[in-house]
Amino acid sequence: MKRTLAAILGLVALATLIVVSFAFAQAPIKVRIGFNPTQNSDQLRPAAQAIADFIEKEFKGTVEVEIFIPTEYRGLIEAMRGGNLDFAFYPPDGYVIAHRDVGAQVLLKSVRGKSPFYWSAIIVRKDSGIKNVKQLEGKTIAWVDKNSAAGYVFPRAALVTAGLDPDKLFSKQIFAGKHDSAVLAVLNKSVDAAATFANDDKNKSGAWTQFLKPEEAAQLTAIFYSKPIPGDTFSVSKQFQEKYPSLTKGIAAAIQRIKSPSSKLLLDLYRIDYMIPAKDSDYDVVREARKVAGQD
Repeated sequence: MKRTLAAILGLVALATLIVVSFAFAQAPIKVRIGFNPTQNSDQLRPAAQAIADFIEKEFKGTVEVEIFIPTEYRGLIEAMRGGNLDFAFYPPDGYVIAHRDVGAQVLLKSVRGKSPFYWSAIIVRKDSGIKNVKQLEGKTIAWVDKNSAAGYVFPRAALVTAGLDPDKLFSKQIFAGKHDSAVLAVLNKSVDAAATFANDDKNKSGAWTQFLKPEEAAQLTAIFYSKPIPGDTFSVSKQFQEKYPSLTKGIAAAIQRIKSPSSKLLLDLYRIDYMIPAKDSDYDVVREARKVAGQD
């Protein structure tokens, strides 16, 4: 009797071990993806969650995605530094810092229209009478963030290259924190000018046409464009890439399958049409701009 009971208990224990082991083996891998806070998080969060849902669906339940939206640009870098972020949609300047400081590696870069580049624009109200950057002397400007390529680094570097000292040119400089806030500051006459992103250098498409109503956007115009900036990145942490090299490639491939017009996921996120493979050296132009702008 004792032997029978022991045998039964042994079988139960074995069965339990098998079930637990199987459940553990089937547990989805948790993946944390960070999204650059270019706009109000209430508007960005649904688009970010849609990307997460898409990846989970692509991997048929073997991956569980958690999204993270910081309150400022630097938040993505610090989250990855702390081991709390596996992938991030870094802007160019943020990627350069993340690569240098925490070993982030770029996988993909964005394409808008047919260009893997975008621009920085300095915008003003059309009724301001301001036609060029020299006429900004004594005026006020809204930058976005010190880690924003289009909203600070590239336009500041361009002014310095043109022989203009931004700290002397403007009577007041503020940081709006997000591109939509910078654009609104100009529209509402809180500042005379703002630096923000543009999808072309033809005064057709940019943050002002994206975040404002058509009749509001028509009140603003760009008076300056920077040199082309390589597209926003989709990057991976060094630790995750080393631990899950195949999964890293798989997630990057899934993002590459999102293409406009068949899918609007990236369009809704950052007005990206699709993403293509990128390499670290693509962002050397950003490193140079940082030096000129006094960021390094």
